[in-house]
Amino acid sequence: MNLLKSLIVCLFVVSIGACSTMEAVWEGGKTVVTGTVDAVVGGTSQIVSAVAEDVVDTAAFAADTTAGLVEASADFVDGQTDSAEESEAKDEEK
Repeated sequence: MNLLKSLIVCLFVVSIGACSTMEAVWEGGKTVVTGTVDAVVGGTSQIVSAVAEDVVDTAAFAADTTAGLVEASADFVDGQTDSAEESEAKDEEK
């Protein structure tokens, strides 16, 4: 009977130690997982921000280039119409 009591006490002591070990393993695993998730989310956020910034810069460049082309075309057409009007005015004077 003493042997049975000793085994029960030993089992109780070992299970208490195992519970604290399991708790430590659980907390360690939680820390690793949350750290990994935080790192992935932070890295993804930085990548998305960089891509969005590049897209905005590219769109701004395209808009500026298009605006410059339109302005240059308008100046060219204005110059051509001015020269046509001048030649018509000269023809009328003759």
